[in-house]
Amino acid sequence: MDQKLAIVIPFFKIDFFEDTLKSLANQTNPNFNVYIGNDASAADPHDLIQKYNINHNIFYTKFAENLGGKGQLVEQWERCIALSKNEEWLMILADDDYIADNFVEEFYKVSEVAAKQNSELMRFKMRRVAEDGAFLIDLEQPERYKAEDYIWDDLEQKMFISISENVFSRKMYDLKGFRRYPLAWKTDLMIYLDFANNQPILGVNSTFVAIRRSNQQITRRTDLTDHKQIALGQYYYDVLNEFTSLFKDYQNLKFLKLYTFYAKENHLSASLSSLYYKYGGVKELLKYRIKSIFNI
Repeated sequence: MDQKLAIVIPFFKIDFFEDTLKSLANQTNPNFNVYIGNDASAADPHDLIQKYNINHNIFYTKFAENLGGKGQLVEQWERCIALSKNEEWLMILADDDYIADNFVEEFYKVSEVAAKQNSELMRFKMRRVAEDGAFLIDLEQPERYKAEDYIWDDLEQKMFISISENVFSRKMYDLKGFRRYPLAWKTDLMIYLDFANNQPILGVNSTFVAIRRSNQQITRRTDLTDHKQIALGQYYYDVLNEFTSLFKDYQNLKFLKLYTFYAKENHLSASLSSLYYKYGGVKELLKYRIKSIFNI
């Protein structure tokens, strides 16, 4: 069987990395490659990699420049992907997450379904685990789900989304690329809109990706507020600038309010007043103007 899957690991933290590597060594199907890109970390994973590289499919590179510390996490992901060969499918696995023993085996089964359905993006069941590895909850995925529904569910906090549980085609990655938001904040969400290629995202529940909850995660850190606010302004700009046709007026109105809150100035082609009127009518326009006047 050809190696169709590249598992890409942007490495910086070593605290839980042995669990990640152990899960790769335990795969029931060894037909995959692993590419680890060290973001100039002080931690040295070399001995751990040697210990678990039993299938000789792990390729390790240490970069001289740290990008994640500058908020350029997307650029770190990109240079890690550039280490890979020509595998058809790509997965970015965080250095504190891990996969079920049958993950690759199930991936190959699902890839046949994806080919028949022209799906370019798969989303696997998420197993949330605590910092000490204790089981928290399994979060199953909808079998076929629209990209815009993922965007709205995230906003409504109905669904937890990260980068690790997704497998996407190299074709769509080469065509669209990642949105370079600071800290990759909401970049994982935009792959649904960018990579789905007008097809539902294929949900897979026959295996899982374990997502670790720890205080080291960007989501839980409180010292990165400025980066996150810039990213949110860019994210809502892109949604409003490119994808409003996918959403209803009340949804676009919510995006607009958030864009107005996070963006320092309007870069949309239309005025904010006209957009408030378009998506919310006279009442929302008046509310926006009152807030603008009184700076509230």
